[in-house]
Amino acid sequence: MMKNLQKHAEQHGVTVPQTRVIAEVLFHQSISIKQLTQNLRMTQSTVSDIVERLTARGLLMKTPDPNDKRSVQISLTDKTIKDIRELSPEPLNQYVRDVLSSLQPAEQEIVEQGMLLFVTAVKEKLKAEGAGSDDYFDIVFWPKESTTDTETEK
Repeated sequence: MMKNLQKHAEQHGVTVPQTRVIAEVLFHQSISIKQLTQNLRMTQSTVSDIVERLTARGLLMKTPDPNDKRSVQISLTDKTIKDIRELSPEPLNQYVRDVLSSLQPAEQEIVEQGMLLFVTAVKEKLKAEGAGSDDYFDIVFWPKESTTDTETEK
């Protein structure tokens, strides 16, 4: 799955480390370089370099930290937020569908219930931590094939 996501990111001109930084900023909405460094377990110089490149491309922006004039907060630009919202989850959804298609219907249902339980727990944790929007943690399930009345009558 990570290889699939990596390929999709690269098609949009973003490296995996850059994607990790963007995801972390998205999750926190506003974050310092120091906190990014700690959260991503990368060196400060690596994170600073990535942030500089993404800022130059207009994906991130830096604003002075109102609590510490020596520090800046990193956030996504409005355009980046808009682009993320418009991104299709289709490559990941297709990969999940392909993997799940190898399971029996009853097994697929077990996996779906487990994923829903997991996402619910993630959202509750985010809420308890006071994190921003949890919309990005929704799992999009493909519509189950349903039989129409005419098919049922056959």
